[in-house]
Amino acid sequence: LIFCDDFLQTVYEMPWWHSNPAMKEAVQPILDSLKIKPGRIVRLIMAALPPHTTIPVHHDTGAWVSKTHRVHVPIVVDNPDQILFRCGPTESSMQRVNCTPGHVFEMNNQAKHAVSNCQENQKYRVHLILDYVDAKKSKTDGTPHRIKLKPGEILLQTRRSIDRAIDKGKRPSPTFLILGAQKAGTTSIYEYLNQHPLVVKARRRETHCLDWRWKHTLNTRKERKEHCLSFFLAKELKSHPSCMTGDSTPSYLLDSLRCIPRLKEVFVHHQQMKFIVMTRDPVKRAKSHYEMVTSLDGTPEQIKNRGKEWIQMSFEEVVVLDFRNMKESGLIPYWDIEKQTMDMSVFESFVGSKEEDYAFQIYLKNHIPMGSGSHSLVSRGMYELQLRPWIRAFPNDGAFLVLKLEDMKDGGVAETMKKVYEHLELPYHKVEDDSAKNTRSYDEMKPGTKELLQRFYAPHNARLEGLLKSHGWINTWR
Repeated sequence: LIFCDDFLQTVYEMPWWHSNPAMKEAVQPILDSLKIKPGRIVRLIMAALPPHTTIPVHHDTGAWVSKTHRVHVPIVVDNPDQILFRCGPTESSMQRVNCTPGHVFEMNNQAKHAVSNCQENQKYRVHLILDYVDAKKSKTDGTPHRIKLKPGEILLQTRRSIDRAIDKGKRPSPTFLILGAQKAGTTSIYEYLNQHPLVVKARRRETHCLDWRWKHTLNTRKERKEHCLSFFLAKELKSHPSCMTGDSTPSYLLDSLRCIPRLKEVFVHHQQMKFIVMTRDPVKRAKSHYEMVTSLDGTPEQIKNRGKEWIQMSFEEVVVLDFRNMKESGLIPYWDIEKQTMDMSVFESFVGSKEEDYAFQIYLKNHIPMGSGSHSLVSRGMYELQLRPWIRAFPNDGAFLVLKLEDMKDGGVAETMKKVYEHLELPYHKVEDDSAKNTRSYDEMKPGTKELLQRFYAPHNARLEGLLKSHGWINTWR
């Protein structure tokens, strides 16, 4: 008669209820005894239990359970003495409940309960099960959206979602991309997000469908689109628009030159997509990046993808290498590599200019190899430079959520994930496994190197704060 999804976002009223005055009239005495109005009902079902059948001890789950009251009303019970309905806080403390027809009783379905139909007359036991919510206490209290279904409509249900068949294709895949930055907590955020019942993992993490695995041999847009969608369960999710899928490929943030036009080509819904960017103290990020790609731990595929370019180089040598690559591209005219000093007057006139945009494109063309993570040690920490082309390409309000790894560590995973859920318009779900992912320990960098990088990044961090100031961003990497 009435049913809701597990997160109590939508309540579906069946025609047997909303277009059947006799049914409403029959249920009204029950509502009167409970002193509730029909608009507070979120589930109303007839439950028929076959003879000689037992529903074993269990408790109900789902976000809706803690927000509702569960009421049972025995309707068809020929012999109440032969119905064993028990409920209690624990299995050992369960008590029997009277199942005489017309007996209206509320039970805690978060507690343990079980029922057996032991009637010898081979009759079904039928209960009316009703779940209702408390009356709104304020205007800010959430109210589920109510839909009156038409006769013949089809609903498609997963364990935690319900969708109308007429809404097929309403949410194209993917819904979100975690763009980067590498070694800033992208793996953790992706794994936490995929614990949500309404989020479905891609066929692999880090699809790289827009860079490393982009197929130049495909001749048409349709072929390239099908190739990129093959990394997701796009066809399967088409009928379940309340669910979503996404990708975490942290190389995308840096390589905007290739990834943005490709994304716009293959994901035609790109202006509706949501983007998440993880950041981290760029000095610590650089050290973590170096330690990862020079490590020989991991699977053969992981070791191969890291590249071998830095294996015989020290951290300091790799820093200088990227400074030289950026200098060669005209990207850091304000930085003196030999003196290790910053000309702030040149910095302020150059950063954000067309000349910088052009130099960044030259750098990306010449110094971003495919299939290797051993590149761009320093530039990956220049977050404002990397974010700018993405925000320019996707200017919709609310398209980007930029987070700090440090905030997740200090404020807790739960607080960070609340922001992620809000960004993706997902109902809250507790993260059960909040352990950090893809971490490793390593030695501290030399004090002189640390101080050098801090001086280089300081004005870039200030630029990032300026870019995101309207979002409440505060630069804590000082």
